[in-house]
Amino acid sequence: MGYNVLIIAAVSEELHGLGDRMEVSSQTRAGGKLSIRGRLAGQTICLLETGPGLINTALTLTAAIEAVRPALVIQTGCAGAFQEAGLTWGDIGIASQEIDAQLGVEIPGEDAIVSPLPFPILEKGKLSVKNVYPIDPSLVEMAHSALKETITDKSVRIGVGPFVTVVTVTATDARAKRLHGKYAALMENMEGAAAAHVCMRYDIPFVEIRSVSNRVGCRDKNAWNLPLAFNRASQAVYSMIDRGYPR
Repeated sequence: MGYNVLIIAAVSEELHGLGDRMEVSSQTRAGGKLSIRGRLAGQTICLLETGPGLINTALTLTAAIEAVRPALVIQTGCAGAFQEAGLTWGDIGIASQEIDAQLGVEIPGEDAIVSPLPFPILEKGKLSVKNVYPIDPSLVEMAHSALKETITDKSVRIGVGPFVTVVTVTATDARAKRLHGKYAALMENMEGAAAAHVCMRYDIPFVEIRSVSNRVGCRDKNAWNLPLAFNRASQAVYSMIDRGYPR
């Protein structure tokens, strides 16, 4: 059976806001992780906890795609926002592209910055990917328009821009500045590039919508707000689906 939308997040808490609204038909496992199937706002939905990081995401998402063959994959959950991006706790970010910020060739004297590989890691038609995964602009605009229509709290900002995926979480302000200076990134995460890679290989449309839980840089867990980010990201995805997106 095909599913309209496969919604993925690194940990189950990031999906609770959607799962609580679902009419659940079954629970199974994909790649060893929990997969919940059912109906949400009139659409057939599969929720999938991938586990954190690139490897977990690639493995689990591949297994799920083989099982449910979705029409669209939505990556959601929390992320860190770069200070220069102008987003704060609970704001929403939509990825215009996903950048694997640590896949490449080391640049001498440029800590935390790499140059692209001299060869592609994925080729689809005329598209050759080295470490930057484009996301269909029409899907990005669809998501942006849907959220502008449905999020009535004007204090919640909605940003669109590049996301960077890292293996090593940024823990200094200096490294955060270097990454933002290189990529003009909106958010940092640990899964998006893997999801974009798998979806591109399977020719499945992909969109990524996250909410800010913390600033990228010096780690101060007292300043994090994970529950707010989990809730806002789920609300954003639900709002899209409730309004009939994707169409």
